[in-house]
Amino acid sequence: MTDRTAVDPTADSSSGHDAARDPGRSVRAAARIVLAGIAVGIGASLALLAVDTPKGATDTAFALGALIFGFGLTTWAGAVGLGETIERMHEYADTDSGWTEAGARRAFATLTWFGSGWLFGAVGTAIAFGV
Repeated sequence: MTDRTAVDPTADSSSGHDAARDPGRSVRAAARIVLAGIAVGIGASLALLAVDTPKGATDTAFALGALIFGFGLTTWAGAVGLGETIERMHEYADTDSGWTEAGARRAFATLTWFGSGWLFGAVGTAIAFGV
């Protein structure tokens, strides 16, 4: 990853504000990921209706969303806890994998947010079906 410089067009030169570190931008990105997860949760629930009852379809969609959520949360915690160690190991082994702790945290946080949206979508569909 490269560092941002003073000529970065996303940086506000008058205040030194870096738009990439804007909390509002992060919230909007997380909201988009959750909304995508909700859409997939609803879609999965509806698709599973072809092979199961409404309760079975929404339960299965919920379980799949929980799998994504749990994997994302577990691996995010691993990246937080072991990320620096893994980065140093890559440096020591002189590998050019491009793996960084920050990148891993972002990737697994994305999975976690997506999985939570999937859960909300499946639950919303179950409520709409009355099951």
